[in-house]
Amino acid sequence: MGADLAVLVPSRGRPANVRRLVEACARTCRAATILHFGFDDDDPELFAGLREADGHLVTVEDRMGLAPWTNHLARLHGDAPYLASIGDDMVPLTDGWDVRLIDAIADMGGGFAYPDDKRRDDIPEAVVMSGEIVRALGWMCLPALSHWFIDTVWSDLGTQAGCIRYCPEVVIRHDNPAVAPHVPVDATYTDASGSFAADMAAWQKWRLRRDGMRADIERVRECLK
Repeated sequence: MGADLAVLVPSRGRPANVRRLVEACARTCRAATILHFGFDDDDPELFAGLREADGHLVTVEDRMGLAPWTNHLARLHGDAPYLASIGDDMVPLTDGWDVRLIDAIADMGGGFAYPDDKRRDDIPEAVVMSGEIVRALGWMCLPALSHWFIDTVWSDLGTQAGCIRYCPEVVIRHDNPAVAPHVPVDATYTDASGSFAADMAAWQKWRLRRDGMRADIERVRECLK
């Protein structure tokens, strides 16, 4: 679609967060960056979410978890040079954050770059990645997952393939109840918590399978040569 960066944002039940993200990106984005929201068709706040998306790209489908939604949106941007996963509970604060993360990836010759989210720095809870990686793997989020350990997989891949960079000068704040007590635990958080054990098991299985993590690391290395 002619963009440098496609930011993929599955969202459910949080129209105020959609508006906040749209406004934050309008203030801070400096690349040819587009937002693409994914809404469940049974979202009780669907029409409010569509309104707050304010003309940005939207897709409405049957209800999906974070990983399948992100993969679905990624397939719609198959030729994008860079793809980003940013949660609807995150707020970009750094001017030109998109350019800075893209430049960090370009400096490595491809890979993953992630900001300071004011929550943790060991895994990329928000991430920008090379489109080549998504095309080589056939997915952006490990398909065996629903919600959890998505970012751990990105960390595993980027660390083992030597193509991930933490950019502490770039801030995309994660307003999660775990670190922001003023944020209520809503139904979306509660629903997601139910898949934690299954997602942990799926991540561990991927790490151990011969055709799992090791094969995917090699695919990442090869596509960036």
